[in-house]
Amino acid sequence: SVVYSVLDRLINKGLVSYFLTNNVKHFSSNNPKVLEDFLKLKQKTLTEILPKLKKIAPEKKSLINVEVFEGIKGGVSVLKDIIRTGKNYVVLGEDGSFQKISETLAEQYIRDLNKKRIEERILAKEGVRLILGKYSKVRYLPKEFNLPTITTIYGNKVAVAIFQKPYYVIVISSKDLADTYRAFFETLWKIAKK
Repeated sequence: SVVYSVLDRLINKGLVSYFLTNNVKHFSSNNPKVLEDFLKLKQKTLTEILPKLKKIAPEKKSLINVEVFEGIKGGVSVLKDIIRTGKNYVVLGEDGSFQKISETLAEQYIRDLNKKRIEERILAKEGVRLILGKYSKVRYLPKEFNLPTITTIYGNKVAVAIFQKPYYVIVISSKDLADTYRAFFETLWKIAKK
C-alpha cells in the first residue's frame, strides 16, 4: 500500500506513468528529462516566492538566546565553541571541577587553547590547583569569597557550569550580559592576589 501511495504521487507529478494489461496496472518511469523539467519548475517557483517569504518572515529581534547543554558531551560542545570563537576569555570562580571530572579532556582543551594562542584569565579560590596553558593567567580570591558557580565569559556569551550529575552548562548569548560580567570580573581581578 505504501508503494502504491508513492507511485500515485509520482504519477501526479508526471514522473511515472502506467498502463493496464489484463486489468493489471504496470508502472513505468517517464523520460528522465521530465524529472529535470520538474526540478527546474520547482526552482523557478522557489525563486519567485523567496523574496515574498523573506518579507513576511519574522525578524530575529531577540537579543538574548539561552541554550542548556547536558552531560560531559554538552560541556565539551561549549569548550569547542570557546575555541571556535577564538577570542581571549575570562573565568570566574574556577575550582578545578572540570579537571576532576576528566583530566584528559582538560589537558586536550588546554592544548587547543595553546595552539590557537587564546588567553584565559582565571579567578580561582585560594588553594585550587589548575591545569594551565601557556597563555593562562590566574589570580586568587580569598577562600571565604564564595562564587556559586564557574562562569566563563567569551565573545558575547556567558556560560554557567553546574557540576552536579548529570552536569549542565547554561550558555546565554547577550552582549549586554557578557559586558556586565566582564566588568564584574575586571573589578575582582584588580583585588585578587597573584
